[in-house]
Amino acid sequence: MKVPCSAIVIGAGIVGASTAYELALRGLKVTLIEAREGAGLGTSYANGGQLSACEVAPWAGPEIPALILRWLGRDDAPFRLRPKMDPEQWLWLLKFLLRCRASARAERIPPNLEIALLTRARLAAYERAFAEAGTPLDFQRKEKGILRIFRDVHAMKEAERESAIITRMGLEQKLLTPAECAALEPALGSAMQRGDIAGGLYAASDSSGDAHLFSRGIADGAARLGVKFLSNTSVTRILTDGSKVRGVKTTQDAVAADAVVIAAGTETRALLGPFGIRSYIYPLKGYSVTLPAPEGNAPEVSITDEERKIVISRLGDRIRAAGQAEVGGYDLTLEPARARSVLDALEGVLPQVGPRREEAGFWCGLRPMTPDGSPVIGEVPGISGLFVNSGHGTLGWTLGPGSAAALASLICDPAPQPTLSPFSISRF
Repeated sequence: MKVPCSAIVIGAGIVGASTAYELALRGLKVTLIEAREGAGLGTSYANGGQLSACEVAPWAGPEIPALILRWLGRDDAPFRLRPKMDPEQWLWLLKFLLRCRASARAERIPPNLEIALLTRARLAAYERAFAEAGTPLDFQRKEKGILRIFRDVHAMKEAERESAIITRMGLEQKLLTPAECAALEPALGSAMQRGDIAGGLYAASDSSGDAHLFSRGIADGAARLGVKFLSNTSVTRILTDGSKVRGVKTTQDAVAADAVVIAAGTETRALLGPFGIRSYIYPLKGYSVTLPAPEGNAPEVSITDEERKIVISRLGDRIRAAGQAEVGGYDLTLEPARARSVLDALEGVLPQVGPRREEAGFWCGLRPMTPDGSPVIGEVPGISGLFVNSGHGTLGWTLGPGSAAALASLICDPAPQPTLSPFSISRF
């Protein structure tokens, strides 16, 4: 494949901004196009903040169908289905349910982990390069690890068995008693005393940070490398000449390029539709709540509460909790009851946040999810120069920079590393 001279990246979230930066590093003339007024204002804006290489297993698993039935009718259900007259929704659900097998989940862990480890390496490289240039990349990274807490011993043992795949790939995780969980993170003391913690699984090498700040910072870094950023600009059509990409048509003008990367999250489906290609990327609505950190007893370690299905991260002087998954189309209406359920879950883990409830800020976003829990990364079959880097779901922060580097390598290098065959759109 001939190495392109110019590229367009559609979408300036974590994935798109990182892709633009990686392509610019390799000498391409890059245009980054974003429908909003700046970088990181969509799904990347207020996510859970975890960089969780040790939690890259897909959602689909043998326990999920029973949990969905158990949660039916609950406003605070961690997973909710809102049926639509949309064949894409039902096709996604069918493929998701077919993946609810232990073997299918295990199959996706190694390729996801390889990209997650590449993210770690690329983040370290970015931070060094930005610091050397005198423009530090500050995204409030906290390298205190991630602690998964369990209320049920059986669930903890299952998670420990599943983590063996990750351990074999070189990442250590430690099983902790309830007392050890509270010793590691004193903010969990009251939860431990109430008997809410049966144990924990601690990944010391994981970290957390603000994905929105990162997206802005890496987009600024891309601009310093010569990337042209078109904000408040929507792509209406991808332009081709036969089976070769020629650029895009936008709400402002046409932009020409040798390569086009769709990193547009839930908008990927619409952009591929005219070519008769299904992305199998569907939106799952999630919620987050952000509030001031309580004085004196705020967590330093990022927490995943497996019972309440939320993640909690300390971002500077703020606490953020994120959770919920709703298969209900593209509606971005923030439902107060759903949003408050995340705050209630946070207070259930950390009652010390209670006095700051009135200062809570709520947000919802659409995660671009594939049925098998891995993103789509690679060239679109039959259309030379058209690439996809989308569908990261809850792992956008964990896999984003790594998938950007891997795709840039595929586009620009004669011997790309790592192989992206597990992430091909053809796998569906």
